[in-house]
This record gives sequence, structure tokens and C-alpha cells, in this order.
Amino acid sequence: MLELLNKEYLWLILPVLLTGIFLIRTGQFRRVEVVVVFIVVLLIVFSLSRPVINRGEKVFYKKDTEILIMIDHSLSMGAKDIKPDRLRFSIEKAVNLVEELKWEKVGLLVFSDRPEIITFPYEKAEKTLKILKSIKIKPTGSTDILSAFSMANSILTGKERIIVLFSDGSDEDLGKVEELIKQSGIKLVFYGTASKKGGKIPGYNALSKLNMHMVKIAQNSGMFVRPTEDNSDIRKIYHYINQISEKTKAVLLKIPSKMELSPFIAGFSLLIILSGYMVRRFLLSFFILLLINPITYGGELKGIFYYITGNYKNAAQEFLEDKKPENMYNAALLYYKAGMYSKALSILKEIKTEKLPLIKKIKYTQALCYLAQKNYRQARKISEDLISIFPQEKRIKKLYLFTNFILSMEEKKEDRKTIVKIREKMSQTFKTSPAQIGEKNPW
Repeated sequence: MLELLNKEYLWLILPVLLTGIFLIRTGQFRRVEVVVVFIVVLLIVFSLSRPVINRGEKVFYKKDTEILIMIDHSLSMGAKDIKPDRLRFSIEKAVNLVEELKWEKVGLLVFSDRPEIITFPYEKAEKTLKILKSIKIKPTGSTDILSAFSMANSILTGKERIIVLFSDGSDEDLGKVEELIKQSGIKLVFYGTASKKGGKIPGYNALSKLNMHMVKIAQNSGMFVRPTEDNSDIRKIYHYINQISEKTKAVLLKIPSKMELSPFIAGFSLLIILSGYMVRRFLLSFFILLLINPITYGGELKGIFYYITGNYKNAAQEFLEDKKPENMYNAALLYYKAGMYSKALSILKEIKTEKLPLIKKIKYTQALCYLAQKNYRQARKISEDLISIFPQEKRIKKLYLFTNFILSMEEKKEDRKTIVKIREKMSQTFKTSPAQIGEKNPW
């Protein structure tokens, strides 16, 4: 659908048409040169009205779902009841799963007697996939699954939080793990990497079997999946996660998609001039370019001068004389450089534009202003919007990771001794109190 963005310029067609009528009456319209000039002038006037073809809207979506892959690499995962062994089989299946979840935010945690974060569930799955394909871990140590779940709970911050556990379930008491999952609202997908008969633990005359208590926990809070030779087990997990993730899908940004016709009109006009007159009409083509790209407010020159001399405040005021989005953004950026963050934010919020590159600059500068004001939550919210629209840009990735890191550090300062408080009676077997346990294992 054709749309004119600057309709006020259409009145210029009237004097052009009157001139055309005059030329017809005086007989000058018979000359080819006059006809060509008349057509070009009409095209210039039409291009000034900025004709565009409206192609609808480009919609950007955001999902507030975070997924954490947890891989157990304790000694029991070296059992060969599943070929080649439980651990390598788990890693292969985890790679297949992350390939399916390429549009989601996926992190990776590995654990045995202590947990270790490999990637955080803050960015797209491609980074986790790359690491999974080359990861080098061996079956070793015991299984401290409680510490692993405690750490997972502390780094998952999305509206929907999903843990995909590749493990045989460990042989410890899972009562505290079950309570943690209930209180945190985490959805657990347990991929039970063990056969029904079980397998011999390397170096020990002991048999490791699937922990049925973990199976029950997963069935109550998410789902339990048995290993298969084909990829049907991974597809089942993917469909489960996708159903949850789609519920958190929300429209982040709508950008009208329009194709400007002015450059095509200018090119056509230039072609007419060059084909008929070549060098004689170069001045006219220059005139066309000036009309299509008119010189903007002259105060920009003053603003540039003030900027070069380091007078950011006066430079910003000069740019604000013209309310074009680009000049308003320049003014806000200068206020930011001058340390006037509130002023910069107020101007950035006033800018109305449909240009995606400018929207990116505006949001990025807003995040920097909030960081400078130590409003870390608002900075992270804006960086989340940016990473959803521009997931491949390194600068935005760094901003996103930095805001998440700063916010997590601030939250730890407030109260990170325990993430989840579980009330229980003093143990009859052990003399350690629940409070002491909470300090050793914060969750």
C-alpha cells in the first residue's frame, strides 16, 4: 500500500502544473528538452513527499524461559550398562537436545562432588552447544546433587525455570532436593542415564542403579525420560520445554516495515537527465540530490563545535533546537557524557522513531544511564530487550552479561546466606543443626 510521509510537499505540484499549462499554451512544450525537465521536476516534487510502500510490521518476540542442562560426572556415570558409558552417552544426548533448543536460552552445569557453572542460561544456546561438543570431563568423585541444585536455583531467574538433569540419580537422600524443587517452582526433567539392571561402578565391586526417588520427584515436578537409541527421547523433552516456553512468549517490539521509493525516483530522474543531456544537465541532478537530502538545522554545526571543545551541555542544547530523532539522540548522548543521566533518560524516552538502528542506540544508551545511576534492574531489563532483538551483536552481549553479573552481585550482598529456607527438626542421627547445614549449603 502506497503512503506519503510528507504530504505537505504535494502543494508544490500546483505551480509545476500551472507552469506546464503556460508552456503548452506558448508552444514550448513541443521541445523534448522542456518535456524532460517538466517530468523531472514533477518527480522531484513527488519524491519530497516521501512515498513509501507499507509492507506491514516486523514483530520481535521475547521468551522469559531459562533452561539449565545439568550433567552428572560422578564415578557411577562411568558404568557401561549404557554404551559407550553413561557419561559419554549423556553428553551426546545433551548435544542433540541443545541443537533442538537453538532459539532458547540454555546454560550448562556439570557436577560430581562439587558443582561447576560452564555457561549461564542468559544467552542463546549456540555458546553452550559449542562447549558441549568439545567438553572434556571424566567420571570421578562422589555425587553432591544437593549443592548442584542449590547453585542452579541461584542462577535461574526467568519466569519459567527448567532443569534438564542427565544422571543416574545419585545414591544420597533426596529429601532436601525434593523440598528445594517444590519451594523454588523449578520444573525438573530427569533423563535417567542407567539401565534397569544397573551397572558396575568402575574400580569397585558395587552396582549402581537408577534412583527411583529422583524419578518420583521428576514425575511430580516435570517429567522423567528413559534413554532410547534413537532421538525420540530428545524430541519428547523438546516438545515439553517448547510448550512451557511458548506460554512466556510476548511481543517485545513492533517495527513498521516500509520501503522508501525516493531513492528509486531519484535514480530514475538522474537516468532521464543523463540519457538526454549528459554533462549539460549535471547541475540539475545536483539540484535533485539537494532536494531529496536537504541540509538540516544549521545549529548542528555549533553543536559539533561545542562537542569538539568538550562543552557537552551546550552542545546538547544546540542539538535539541531541532526535534528530529537523530538530533534528540545526539543531545541525550551528550548529556550522558556530561554526567546528566536523568536529563539524558528523559530525552531518550521522548524520541519517537521507527528506525531499528536508532532504536538500538537509544536502548543501549538508556541501559548505560541506568547503570550509571546504579539502577541495575532497569538496566538488565533493557539489556534483555536488546539481546532479544540483536542476539548476535558482541557489544550487546557484553552489556547483557555485565548487567546480569552486576545484579547478581548486588543480590548476594542483600541476602545470599540461604536461597530457600527449609524448616526441619533437629536430626536424631547427626548433631549438626539445620541452621549449620544451611550455612554450608546455601539453597
